[in-house]
Amino acid sequence: MNTENINFEQNLPTDGPKISFLEVFYGILFSPRTTFQELYTEDNFAVIVYGILAVFLSNLGKLEPNNISILNIIGVEVIGFVSWFFVGLFITFFSIVFKTPNNNMARLLGFTGLSSIPFLLMAPINLISGFINPSIYNFFEVIVSIWGFVLFWIALAKSFQLEAWRVLLMAIIPFLLGLFLFTFLLANLVSIVFSGLFTRMH
Repeated sequence: MNTENINFEQNLPTDGPKISFLEVFYGILFSPRTTFQELYTEDNFAVIVYGILAVFLSNLGKLEPNNISILNIIGVEVIGFVSWFFVGLFITFFSIVFKTPNNNMARLLGFTGLSSIPFLLMAPINLISGFINPSIYNFFEVIVSIWGFVLFWIALAKSFQLEAWRVLLMAIIPFLLGLFLFTFLLANLVSIVFSGLFTRMH
């Protein structure tokens, strides 16, 4: 057997990502540090595609329990993507100002998008929200928000390859900004929809 042929075959680049989205999905939930570290060596295109998928799915968990419609789904998705992008832009600007190493916006967007996966777990809870106590619903909402923040923190640490404590402040400000943007834009969307319906009725 020719040794040169074996070496040539071994050095051939493999097409597609090394880790599937399903593996990433479960990995982010249960082993985020290891999963983000594996994704760090992935192609930026694959990482950002995974981030987009994660944001799309997680936005479904942010729908109002008693107000689910096609219009609301579209509105929540648009608002979610806008908030995600501007938070990523803010972090990138923040990291440039403070000369943070390993600055890569595509990877950063992918990682922060994946950190929103826990919010998808609110989707089944939203479906049964009419049958459970509001305090129980609020409890799950708080747990998911804390979980999402911890993953967001880890995502920044792994994206910039820094110790977790060094990115704590960098994580808190954008995370709160993202929640504010999403809530503010969603509230405005709801008010526009209701004002439009009210105008038609009169």
